[in-house]
Amino acid sequence: MQRLYPLPSTEVPLDQVYRDLGWPEPPPDRPFVALNMVTTVDGAAALDHQAQPIGSATDHRLMRCIRANADAVMIGAGTLRAESVDPSVPAAFEVERVQRGLQPQPLAIVVSASAELPLQRSFFHSPRFQRVVLTGPEAPEDRLRRLRPLAQVVVAGTGAFDLAAGLRRLRQQLGVRWLLAEGGPTLNAALLAAELLDELFWTVAPRLAGGQAPTMVAGPLLPAERQPRLILRSVHLQDSELYLRYQVGSAHHAPPAE
Repeated sequence: MQRLYPLPSTEVPLDQVYRDLGWPEPPPDRPFVALNMVTTVDGAAALDHQAQPIGSATDHRLMRCIRANADAVMIGAGTLRAESVDPSVPAAFEVERVQRGLQPQPLAIVVSASAELPLQRSFFHSPRFQRVVLTGPEAPEDRLRRLRPLAQVVVAGTGAFDLAAGLRRLRQQLGVRWLLAEGGPTLNAALLAAELLDELFWTVAPRLAGGQAPTMVAGPLLPAERQPRLILRSVHLQDSELYLRYQVGSAHHAPPAE
């Protein structure tokens, strides 16, 4: 794989690109939050309601390398309803994770204010990882009752679901320091609106989708003064597919470029 930025441009072994991200210590009240997404060149974040077909095998491999740095992987309910999700990392990463003070596998978190989730998905039955459902006080008790044998249920907010309060509980009660969000676009919009994003990994797949596919962020337009500036950290290239890493806005720490 070729690194285009930072300069000078050079060849980098694929397994070294995102091996150690050097994430900073998180703030005391929430995890450090990174977002990893893939889109087509024209911005489509899903094809036929699924993101998995967009990226290449290299993208899927790098996604697992990014996961290997995180305490937890978080997805939205829409993503879990649309496709089968396995947020684990290959067994080859487990020893290195433990040596770095992480659990062998990331904690798997699904966000759903209503707790209306497809319980038949393998996500809820895999023995490889622990699960958390982050939900709101409006979720019906009968749904929570069915969920509790399958996952730890964390209710966030008073009166209505509060994503920022949920992240505080993940940090302070479950010890989640570095959190990787993997979409979909509705969850991404909520993180952006609440100013909870610190970093973005964006794979640009060399294809054009057309149509009205959802983009990376599906939510109301932010006022100009609340639109965070992205600071480029690195760019890699493999087989016409681009892999970009950005710092989002004024993240609480600005690690040096790689």
